[in-house]
Amino acid sequence: MKTAEQYIADGDLKFESREFDGAIEDYSQAIALEPSNPDTYYNRGLAKFFNKDISEAYIDFTKALTLKPDHEDALFNRAQVATMVGSFDNALEDYNKAIELNNEDGELFTNRGAVKMQLKDLHGAIRDLSTGLHLNPADGKAYYNRAIVFLQLQEKNQAIRDLAMAYENGVIQAKELLISLHN
Repeated sequence: MKTAEQYIADGDLKFESREFDGAIEDYSQAIALEPSNPDTYYNRGLAKFFNKDISEAYIDFTKALTLKPDHEDALFNRAQVATMVGSFDNALEDYNKAIELNNEDGELFTNRGAVKMQLKDLHGAIRDLSTGLHLNPADGKAYYNRAIVFLQLQEKNQAIRDLAMAYENGVIQAKELLISLHN
């Protein structure tokens, strides 16, 4: 008979091999044996996420957070799921909590800035995207999103500068928008 730790190890190997169904099964077996481990719920949620079972991933991330409210990775991933389904207020709440735990992660600020864009908090979005860029100056997505916000604020010159930086940092669609703004 396997232990919870053995099921987790097997699940981790299957996850690394992108065998998400098998990983989910192993993590479920581990949870049946040891239902109080937040990391197992988180890992199963991540496997479900990659298996495109978004609603079940959300449930597992939530369970991980019930067991460990300061589980930064569960907060981050639950916020991503909430964003994907258009639950921007929930995403914002999770990003806020994650940033309280780690205010040195540029991706958290960049993603929260994108959520604020959706919520029409344009100045809040600029602040977060700028902080994200301060922490990670090569984040093309942050430059691109900030350019979109600058365009909404009628700040074309700022938008053009950010689009150029977005393109320089690998965001291909920035070039088309940049060209259209020069015409």
